[in-house]
Amino acid sequence: MVWRRALLIACITPACASAVAAADGAAPQERGSMMLDALVVSATRSETSVMESPVSVSVMGEQEIKRTNAVSIADVLRDVPGVTIDESSLPGMKRIKIRGEEARRGAVLIDGQEITDHTSYGAPILVDPALIERIEVVRGPHSVLYGSKAISGVVNIITKKGGTKPLQGSAGASFMSATQGYGANALVQGTTDGWDYRLFVGRTEEGDRHTPDGDLPNSNSENKSISGYVAYRADGHKIALAVDRYELSSGSTTSPSTIGSAFSKFQLDMPTRDLQKVGVTYDLDKPSDWIAKLHADAYYQTIDRMFTQFVASGTAIPAASAYDYLHNDQDTQATKGFTAQVDWTPHKDHLLITGAQYLRDDLDKSMTRTGRSGVGLATAVSRYADMEGHTETISIYGEDTWKLPADFSAVLGARQYWINSALDSLQSNDAGYKMRSTSDSAPIFSATLLYAGIPDTVLRGGFSQGYVYPTLVQAFTGSYFGASSTTRPNPDLKPETSNNWEVGMRHGSGGLTVDTSLFRSTARNYIASLSCAVVGTSGGQCAVGNSTEGTYVNLDRAESTGVEMDARYHFAELGLTPYATGSWIRRKYFFRSASSGKTGIPTVSGRIGLRGERTLWDGATGYADLYMRGGSRADELSQSSAAAGTISLTQVRAWRTFNASFGADVGGYHLGLDLLNLTNLTYNTTPDESNQPGRSVVFNVRADF
Repeated sequence: MVWRRALLIACITPACASAVAAADGAAPQERGSMMLDALVVSATRSETSVMESPVSVSVMGEQEIKRTNAVSIADVLRDVPGVTIDESSLPGMKRIKIRGEEARRGAVLIDGQEITDHTSYGAPILVDPALIERIEVVRGPHSVLYGSKAISGVVNIITKKGGTKPLQGSAGASFMSATQGYGANALVQGTTDGWDYRLFVGRTEEGDRHTPDGDLPNSNSENKSISGYVAYRADGHKIALAVDRYELSSGSTTSPSTIGSAFSKFQLDMPTRDLQKVGVTYDLDKPSDWIAKLHADAYYQTIDRMFTQFVASGTAIPAASAYDYLHNDQDTQATKGFTAQVDWTPHKDHLLITGAQYLRDDLDKSMTRTGRSGVGLATAVSRYADMEGHTETISIYGEDTWKLPADFSAVLGARQYWINSALDSLQSNDAGYKMRSTSDSAPIFSATLLYAGIPDTVLRGGFSQGYVYPTLVQAFTGSYFGASSTTRPNPDLKPETSNNWEVGMRHGSGGLTVDTSLFRSTARNYIASLSCAVVGTSGGQCAVGNSTEGTYVNLDRAESTGVEMDARYHFAELGLTPYATGSWIRRKYFFRSASSGKTGIPTVSGRIGLRGERTLWDGATGYADLYMRGGSRADELSQSSAAAGTISLTQVRAWRTFNASFGADVGGYHLGLDLLNLTNLTYNTTPDESNQPGRSVVFNVRADF
């Protein structure tokens, strides 16, 4: 097979060669996120095994995704070490946080192409799990290969393509008792005479979330998706076209404790969060003895967003600062992206990856604030701002992998950025906005050393740099809402940079598989939003008399230290696998003379359980998974909306839930049942998540043909 020959050329260590053998028919060491022999592309932008990856990476295969019974990607990835979920009052718009970083600091890719998102909260992942072949999660900065948004990690979603037969497919449905919601999807795919094709449609609707303390008002959501793919293969060439459309709408829920103190009224809705994308890719395998692969891809993507917010001050707000506002925020973001890459094999012990990337985001944004403010709400308020801006990034990158003597391998990488960004047009009656432009150029580097001299074990140690350029919202547009006050942009923001150290070990022998890592990260010029009363008039576009507003600023630094682990042992004769996954992390922010370790990230979180699988009869397999999820206390200090410059403390107590999952694969049918939060605990995992469902069930059925 062409792909196998190309991969054998790219393999430079014994562990990678064994991975090829496993892919050719040998049984993998362990199913699920610990498949050490699984081949991944996100770790090096070229096929390599999990065992040989120079970075921390977890893989969720199609079978494991199916057995989670989840209707969102965020819930599929909830138990990956180092991952937490960010809802930020929008339960229908879950985002992924890696190693405590904000969601906007992680790169989200669909088939290797980035979903850019110029907001303060980051990109939600809208792909239906039924469309996914596997998910690769790289934990830790991977900016050398994937650019600015990969400072916390990379989530690469690989969708299903052509299948193995001329005509095949599936249809599935789910029911979620906690929201009285449902999901439905259908897939048709095939391959014939060099052609691959796929068509997918899916829909999910969820009502208000039921918790042990009652329903969360306005927490309903709806997600629709349609995706098409066609490709042609001949003589090592492959060209493919993909077209996707995702439509999301979500309500927003507010903790009842805030109504009456900080707010007398608070309702945020996101009626529109749609994404449309057209992408093409081209691959050529082994065009010469020195080149293993040529790759190029290009895409055009648009994102349409609309927020509406009704908000009024509560009893804790002084009469002079009282308000009652309606906010509308609508924008369209258009993205053009292009990547070209060459995988070189000038020597049997050498793999060199080189590439160039172009990315341009154009943002057309319109914001309005209407209502009344002041004593007795006597002053009418009417503000608007219509803006257009862009960010253009050109970068080149390279990563060089060498097999060294004595079972060592070295991986060296570098990337050079050239970025320009500007507010191109402005119409506003708000004096707080100004026309500005910014630019920067910067190199970053990475280096990793791997040692495979211990049987069935690979040790690694590495250093990597991260780089994040301010978003258009942070630098130029800001926002009228979130809480009561405007968050002003700051065109003088410096890019974030980080230095990161990591050591790790992977081991797989017999039934035991272990993957663990220890990391330390120091980020400089970390971008956050603070009250103008704290930063003063020198902060961004804060003005005299606007102490009730906020702005984006560079903190001095942010530091993180952590340990991640995924371990399990498979008793083949019993069909049982005890397992444990989890992380320990300490994170701290520094600004001027102050510092805080209360960042909203639990120190300890994870999952332990016992999974079993049995052959029920010929062609039928049953499985069961009994597990406990839990996390330690997670407190967060943040700016209070009650008074300018004051600090509020959000406390999330330690929690644990007991859960069970059962299922069966019978012929071409799959049945799954999850029993969640069996003790009906009231909890949320972090300050970024709303109260989680109480005792509930998820039922899933799927038929393959």
